[in-house]
Amino acid sequence: MDRLKKQLDSGKMIISGWSGFQDPLYLATLGRTNLDAVTLDMQHGMHTESSIISGIAAIVPTGKPVIVRIPVGRFDLVSRALDAGAHGIIAPMINTVEDAKQLVSYSKYIPVGDRSYGVAQASAVLSTTPANYVTNANENMKILAMIETAQAVENMEAILDVDGIDGIFCGPGDLSISMRQNVIPDAYGPDTIEIIKRMPVEAQKRDKLAFTWCGSVAHIELANELGFQYAALGHDSLMLNQGIDTIMDQLSFR
Repeated sequence: MDRLKKQLDSGKMIISGWSGFQDPLYLATLGRTNLDAVTLDMQHGMHTESSIISGIAAIVPTGKPVIVRIPVGRFDLVSRALDAGAHGIIAPMINTVEDAKQLVSYSKYIPVGDRSYGVAQASAVLSTTPANYVTNANENMKILAMIETAQAVENMEAILDVDGIDGIFCGPGDLSISMRQNVIPDAYGPDTIEIIKRMPVEAQKRDKLAFTWCGSVAHIELANELGFQYAALGHDSLMLNQGIDTIMDQLSFR
C-alpha cells in the first residue's frame, strides 16, 4: 500500500500512463511496461465505477501503483476508488478552499477527514490487514487537487494549505483555456507557463506534491526541469498510435 509513497520518497520523477480504456487484460499489460505507475481516468476517459474496481485489481499484481482521476464533483467516488485499492486520487476542478476541504472529507480518515470504514477489498488487493490499512492510509494514499482554472490559480496557495491535500495536479490544457478564454488548448504555452512554473515552487514550500499531465516527451522533459514529481503521459491512444507507428516506420518495404 505504500508503493506510491516509496516512489515519491526516492526523488525520481514518476512517469505514469494515463488510461481511459477499460479492459482489465489491457490494463494488466500496461502495468507490465516500464511505466512507473498507471492512472485511470474517469473524467474524460471511458472508465466507470466497475472498470475502476476491476482495473485496480488487474494492475496491482504487476507491482505498479494506481491513481484514479474522478469525474468533476463526484466526491462519492473518492472513497469508492480508495476502497478498491487506489494509491491516489486526482480530483478535477478544485477551485476553492471549500472544494478542497470537501475532497479531504471523503479521502482521509479521522482526525483529518471523515472517510468511512470499509476496507475489505483494499486490504485484500494490497495484501495488508484492515488495521494496517486504516492506520497508514492517510500517509500513503495521496490526494491531489487539480489546478486548471483562473479561479483555482487565484486560490492555489490556500488550497495547498488545506490539511489533507497532499499536493496539486496541473491541468495544462484546461488551464490555458481558462486563462486565454480560448476553447483551443495550448498546454504549457506562453500564457500559462509562468503560472505552471509556480506550482512546484509553492508545493515544495509546504512540503507537498506537484503532479502534472503531459501530452508528449517534450512536455515530460519540461515538467522534470520545473520540479514536478509526477508526469502522466496521456492518453492510451497516443501511446498506442505512436508505438505502432514507430514499428511500422521501421519496416523497410513500407
